[in-house]
Amino acid sequence: MITTTNIQELCKLIRKDILESTFYAKSGHPTTCLSSVELVTVLFLKYLVFEPENYPQIYHDEFILSKGHAAPLLYSIYKKVGIINEDLKTLRKLGSLLEGHPSVKLNGVKYATGSLGQGLSIAVGAAWARKYHKIDSKVYVLIGDGEFAEGSNFEALNIAYKYNLNNLCLIIDVNRLGQSEETLFKHNLDEYVKRLDAFGWEYVVIDGHNIEEIEGAYQKFINGVNKPFAIVAKTFKGKGVSFLENKENWHGKPLQTLDELNKAIQELNIQNEEVSVNVSYRRYPYSNSVQNKLIPVEVEYKEMATRQAVAKAITKVGKYINNLVVLDADVKNSTYTEYFEKEYGDRFIQCHIAEQVMTGMALGLAKNGFIVYLSTFGAFFTRAFDFVRMMMYSKPPLVIFVGTHAGVSIGEDGPSQMALEDLAMFSSLIESTVLYPSDSVSAQKLLINVINQHLQGKLNGIVYFRTSRPSTSILYDINEEFEIGKVKVLRKSENDEIAILSNGVPLFEVIKAYNKLKDEGINVRVIDVYSIKPLDEDYLVRALDGIKKVLIFEEHSLYGGMGQIVSSLLLKKGNVLDYFEIIAIDKIPLSAPANDLLNYHNMDYFSIYNKVKQVV
Repeated sequence: MITTTNIQELCKLIRKDILESTFYAKSGHPTTCLSSVELVTVLFLKYLVFEPENYPQIYHDEFILSKGHAAPLLYSIYKKVGIINEDLKTLRKLGSLLEGHPSVKLNGVKYATGSLGQGLSIAVGAAWARKYHKIDSKVYVLIGDGEFAEGSNFEALNIAYKYNLNNLCLIIDVNRLGQSEETLFKHNLDEYVKRLDAFGWEYVVIDGHNIEEIEGAYQKFINGVNKPFAIVAKTFKGKGVSFLENKENWHGKPLQTLDELNKAIQELNIQNEEVSVNVSYRRYPYSNSVQNKLIPVEVEYKEMATRQAVAKAITKVGKYINNLVVLDADVKNSTYTEYFEKEYGDRFIQCHIAEQVMTGMALGLAKNGFIVYLSTFGAFFTRAFDFVRMMMYSKPPLVIFVGTHAGVSIGEDGPSQMALEDLAMFSSLIESTVLYPSDSVSAQKLLINVINQHLQGKLNGIVYFRTSRPSTSILYDINEEFEIGKVKVLRKSENDEIAILSNGVPLFEVIKAYNKLKDEGINVRVIDVYSIKPLDEDYLVRALDGIKKVLIFEEHSLYGGMGQIVSSLLLKKGNVLDYFEIIAIDKIPLSAPANDLLNYHNMDYFSIYNKVKQVV
């Protein structure tokens, strides 16, 4: 039996681990860890349902440390309950799995955390997954009072309430002190309560260092609540060490001298260095009913916008894969995810205009057994980029982002709605796949190809599809195949004087210009760069064989788009060209019809025609 005395003594040992590991690392956040010790220890010793060898699975209770800088606390409790066996004194050392913030390289860590304000959104996805599968396992997420100021938390509070995630427990560690000064509400717990109440959550307010009160809060949650549940815990930063506790200017500072360390450990008054940890390892009943079949390539051979084509394709995929889930941000009639919702409404999640929680949810879902497809205007993914960046570090199995309304060809809605930076954003990720189909055939086939490659173990992680608003004509035969990493040479002759690389709506303007130039005896090679990343440099060089002049037309910012990616690859391969120019969006767009905007940015067919004549 685990007694209060056992827990209190174990808390002292965990505090010692925190102080020692950060001292020997010469960096870290010990005072942040110390405020949460009782909250985490009681949870792991008495309430969390888990097995150490493969924790956490969907049939386990899941603990998410949103305040990732408290990683030394996580490592200590993980070692005490048998999840890891690393030497805690290797914290923050080169090659150690005990990184400064939790990394998925370490057993028991499912999500990379530490960019604050993201844990609750992830937890919403993890809790939704358990609800969908009708598993009784629960999700606990610990956040700091400092990060509670992040707006993403309020997006998550909303969505958790909407989907009645009463299997979700939010633990707010209110220790009063932020990095540079007091937190927004200091120790005024009523301010947290008012907000939780306004968002429709159940909650309790406790002393976060009182074992009995902590046990009572967890027990209330486990006994069953009708809404998402929050524990508002008043704590003290640096708890347990007199010269650290509730003192300012200690954030991110380990103890500096061995004398300080010894004094702090002495103050802990450890009575038993060998506290037994008798945790009952167990799991919830769960039957995996996932059906993953390779998707037959069923293409609707019809002119349509690529945003519509990928939505039709993902809806077909839903018939073969029952663990596919689609998320949208209140634009389902523009992204056409309404097709999927109509067929598979129980696997469609409406996140409303809240792209941060949508992206965080996507990670929580992906790491709990779902293939995830999420869609909004490409411009609006920019506000969630920190979530996307952290998702990459969490190594999700497969998350497909679909950004619609790319470039200036959306027309009159103007620059606020135009995705102009999205290729730069997604291609800058160290691990990502970025695709930009130009017609409905390539869009549908690439989407199915991505999922089939994933099912075959060949493709994982983040995939971004850039799609266009206007309906476009068909470029490809229905039997054409699209290999990720390659390009398509659409027009070619033995006497080509120049090559034009393009994609999306400008590609169709290029083809119009090609036809006019051909009539005048000017031979142009036209290349569709549908795979932005990866882009096979050898294949690209072969596609440009014999070419000494290259033009690129793209409706993306000049900075970080396809043109700069191509130019860097050609330089790497040592290609010497007589002429190379990127025509892209290099000035702030206006609000006007699409054709007028293409002309304004020198990528309508007549501007392309004139440019080629000038260069040739």
